[in-house]
Amino acid sequence: MTAYDSTPFLLRLSVRAADARVELAASTLLDKIRHKLSISDLPLPLPIDQWIETPLGFDFAIVGDDQLDPEVLGLARPTLNQILIHESLLEHEGRFRFTCAHELGHCILHKSVAEELSDAELPRSGKISAIEHEADRFASSLLMPLSTLAQQLAKVMRDHQLNNSCVELLRGDDVRTVWLWRRCILPALCDTYGVSRAAMAYRFRELRLPGQRRILKPSMISLMVAPEKTLADLPLDRIIVRDGIPVLEE
Repeated sequence: MTAYDSTPFLLRLSVRAADARVELAASTLLDKIRHKLSISDLPLPLPIDQWIETPLGFDFAIVGDDQLDPEVLGLARPTLNQILIHESLLEHEGRFRFTCAHELGHCILHKSVAEELSDAELPRSGKISAIEHEADRFASSLLMPLSTLAQQLAKVMRDHQLNNSCVELLRGDDVRTVWLWRRCILPALCDTYGVSRAAMAYRFRELRLPGQRRILKPSMISLMVAPEKTLADLPLDRIIVRDGIPVLEE
């Protein structure tokens, strides 16, 4: 083997059977959009706020406190095909786009559930919690399409001259795993897809490699979403790539 194995990554990603229905709903909607716009490749990040109106034909508006309570980030009226987003989210692009996709999820999945569903930064419980989490999963599937993630992940690995064997390191729980995700993968993919680090980490938590193996352990999520300052004690700056593998310099 040479210092860097340039053999293309052949990643296959899937979701759990429990998430298949929502994943299918999101991919079906993307196929519908592609057909209506006569495009073959999805632009990244997806212009979801534009697509809600055209080509999907929903009544979409960004509103202020006069129409939405300040604690309400978004509102979906599935039977009216209407989505309202609070203007405060315009200052937070990742959250704005995720909330747009979340409310769209309500309109696609929950027409028979309620005439009005809102997304607020409040604790969720009971049946409403299950509905909101389903809309979150839809938003995640829509904004970070499964059909594109393997290719984009492979690109990041190539850009950092990482060998194929590093895929197994992604499933680990040591400092090299943290370095791979926090220094290489999450920054690049968050930029590509226009989502927050937390959204991308939770998306990968739900994804599976062949054999239904997790690609990111749930126990690692706290390190994925933690503020950068909380990682100061980890020797991330001592990680180097040698022969295509990240190693900790002594």
